[in-house]
Amino acid sequence: MVIMVFEKIKLHQKKIILAGLLVITGFLTWLFISNSFPGYYGKILTVGSSVCHQIPSHSFSAGDVQFPVCARCAGLYLGSFIGLVYALFAGRKKGIPEKGFLILMVILFLLWAGDGLNSFVSDFINEPFLYQTNNLTRLITGYGMGLVMATALGTLFNITVWNEADDDALLDRIDQLLGYAAICVIISLMVFTEYAILLQAAGYITIFTVITIISLLYTIFWIITFRKENQFSKWKHLIIFLSAGYATAIGQVLLLVSLRNKIL
Repeated sequence: MVIMVFEKIKLHQKKIILAGLLVITGFLTWLFISNSFPGYYGKILTVGSSVCHQIPSHSFSAGDVQFPVCARCAGLYLGSFIGLVYALFAGRKKGIPEKGFLILMVILFLLWAGDGLNSFVSDFINEPFLYQTNNLTRLITGYGMGLVMATALGTLFNITVWNEADDDALLDRIDQLLGYAAICVIISLMVFTEYAILLQAAGYITIFTVITIISLLYTIFWIITFRKENQFSKWKHLIIFLSAGYATAIGQVLLLVSLRNKIL
């Protein structure tokens, strides 16, 4: 009897916490909508400005429509989208990739960072530094980092959240890399297109991925903060922490957009 009463109290507390989080999330979302660029795509551009410089010469465009993030970030987030979708359907794999795949991930990270550094220095000195960086090299190296990001985040999430997870690694086969590359090529046709509607569609996917990544990272943060690691078996049990993660992500976007507007 005492146990049943205690469980009812805990359930009641969870409902109150969830209701509070939903109110906070709704308020933050309203604040974002009220303080962002007009129109649906304007909201996309606003979120993009919180994570990217959006320099026109470094970004894809179709007519008057500019992609919400630069070419390097486009590769990063579109690649992450591919990897996270795979991770969602691959099962709760928490294993660390084998040495060969880890070395590949390090190389991909260095290529991404190196191309970014080369681009920054080239812009600073107003001439090519190591080589002529362009939107294609930015996109390709971004895709490489997207694979790293999705693999690392998916693995960290599975390690932190689930009480039962598979010891296999998310990245453990060559055919995964080939499939990833093929999908990247297909998606690239959307960002290289002259049709604004396709560019915008890719932009929506990109910003959805931005919000998803930030929300998942904060979800992990709140789970660790409240010492609830490895205590979940179903997605519905995560609703409070996912809501907290999303609310924190929207708060971060608002803060960064506000800071950028004041700086600019």
